[in-house]
Parts: sequence; C-alpha cells; structure tokens
Amino acid sequence: MKKLLLLFCATVMTVFFPACEVENCPPNALSFAHFSFVDQYGRAVSYTDTLSVYGQTVSGETVVNDTLINRETGVSELSLPLSYGTQTRFILRYNNRTEDILTISHRNIPYFMNLDCGTMMFYEVTGAESTARMLDSLVITNPNIDNNEKENFRIYFTVTATDE
Repeated sequence: MKKLLLLFCATVMTVFFPACEVENCPPNALSFAHFSFVDQYGRAVSYTDTLSVYGQTVSGETVVNDTLINRETGVSELSLPLSYGTQTRFILRYNNRTEDILTISHRNIPYFMNLDCGTMMFYEVTGAESTARMLDSLVITNPNIDNNEKENFRIYFTVTATDE
C-alpha cells in the first residue's frame, strides 16, 4: 500500500510540477529571406528552365561560392539564408549560362529566446541591388527578416505575352 501511495504522489508531482527545462523553442528557429518571382505587372511567374543559386562570401581576397540550389526547375520563389556579415551576395545562374547577382545589405539583430533555444539571428534589410541580365529589378517588400515565413523581396522579370 505504501508503494502505491508513493507512486501516486510521484505521478501527481510530475503532472502538476513540470521540470524547469520545458522547451518553448519555436519550430522554425532559422531566418530566411523570401524572394518571389513576378512579371512586370506584379503577377507570380515561374522560371521554367534550370536555375542554380550560389551564396558568395568575400573574405579579404578570397571569394567562396557555396551552392544553395542546384539546377532546380519551375522556380517561383526562393528562401535563402543570409550571412552573419553585413552583406550577403547571391548569384542566380540561369540554364548554366547567364548570371544575375543580388547584393543584400543588412543589419544583424541577435534575438535571445532562452537558454534551451539559444540565440536566433534576425535581420533588417538596409539595401538591395541586382544586375539586370535576365531579371528586371529587385524590390524590398518587407525589410524585417525573422523566422516568420513572409515575402521580403520581389524579383521582377519582363515577360512577353504568349498566345494560348
């Protein structure tokens, strides 16, 4: 009988007094910049040929390209990580021939959640530039990049009308 009472007390204590290390971490602790592809009228479009995206890091005289997306087809949006520096550069390579370069300037905002989750990095975009080989322009739609998935940039392409 004592063992049953002791087991009952232990069960009640674990239910009503949970441990201190309850994880309240968000399911998505990473921040990505979200890009949408649109035509000159603001309508969503897809790039149907192959598209590769490279992140480019410049450190002194050393330039390192890191493949983020490799030969994807039917791309209408991108979710890309930003660097911990103050500037991030992406190279969009279309069909392994033509390239556009996106340069994003940003301010890094460390966000401390708690000891269990650690620190997340949020960003405030301060500027954006692009070359105009295949794309027309790059527009900032929301300069605050955090772990909520929302559009931050629009990449405009000039699309010719086709008869259907």
